Amino acid sequence: MAVRKIAKKWQYDFRARGKRYRKSGFRTKAQALAAEKRAQEDAMSDRKRITLADAYEQYMAANIHMKPLGRDHWHRRWPLINPVLGHLYLDEVTTLEMDKLKQSLPAHYAPSTVNHHLALVRAVLRYALKRNLLQSIPYVPTEKVIRKQPRWYTEPERDRLLEGMFEMQPRWYAFFYLTTRLGLRTGEVYAISRDRVRDVPPMLIVDRAVQRGYKDRPAMLGTRKNHEVYTTALGRDVLEAIRWHVDQGYAGPQFLFSQDGTFPKHLDSHKRPLRTVQKALGLPVLSHHQVGRHSMASQAATGGQPIRAIQAQLGHRSAQSTEVYAHLGSSAQLRLVEALEPASPPHRGQYLVNERPTREAPDA
Repeated sequence: MAVRKIAKKWQYDFRARGKRYRKSGFRTKAQALAAEKRAQEDAMSDRKRITLADAYEQYMAANIHMKPLGRDHWHRRWPLINPVLGHLYLDEVTTLEMDKLKQSLPAHYAPSTVNHHLALVRAVLRYALKRNLLQSIPYVPTEKVIRKQPRWYTEPERDRLLEGMFEMQPRWYAFFYLTTRLGLRTGEVYAISRDRVRDVPPMLIVDRAVQRGYKDRPAMLGTRKNHEVYTTALGRDVLEAIRWHVDQGYAGPQFLFSQDGTFPKHLDSHKRPLRTVQKALGLPVLSHHQVGRHSMASQAATGGQPIRAIQAQLGHRSAQSTEVYAHLGSSAQLRLVEALEPASPPHRGQYLVNERPTREAPDA
């Protein structure tokens, strides 16, 4: 092994196939020997070592179907990753180096934001592994994120919201009726057009979604999440709500919720009407996602609907994604416990729940 110490640092220096390989800056002899061994294996196998920055460029170029919003999301994260890890070869991106990345991020970043940067590093490493540019992926030290208590509307709260919408914000009534009944995402509701609604049999084709704009890019119509198409059956009440919306003149010639075919840049036109009605009725102020997708799935799970049916309605690939939305209420858990009650437990009749013992009268 051609390893020697130079100025308190270790260096390897060897020749292979008529080319010289030399690198210094290792703290210990063991590190230099390990690096020399990897370099010799790469030289003999003609495997090209690339940096994380090069792998990132290849990853972004290879994902031609990545949505603009997702591409913008990664582009915002990379400038903070590149100075710390971009110059390293893929096999040098270790857990220790990712710890250094976490320490270099702004102190005010929440754990979830830190994890977004680590998720990009992991995505690039996975891409390199599949292209045989990397032998294994190191452990990614993500931060622990405290899950917030899920908030959603019960069916009576949903009905109150729809009544308030009908009276105070009639233009947005059908928008939230489809939201709460079908559990569609915000962009999917904005993208509903007349030619996607079928009367016989009654169904809605969900194949598009409006992508939120970013900086100088306006909102644009694209495919729905995961580029998958699914259909959802429509009840009679949903069809009637759509017809009422059209008869009132609120719909455009093509889209139900756009008069001229354009969409708000940040898809936030529905936020003010929703908050106005929520505050007027004293309802919990929840987002569109909580009012629609979370509430619909949770109401169905509480009512005893099978998880596979909820999965099909939400258009999820796996039931694991559906379980994130299907929150069971306490009443559903109580029904489950009562359903498993023994027919005749031995202690029955000995104690009465919630019965307070009578206090004996004091002796005269």
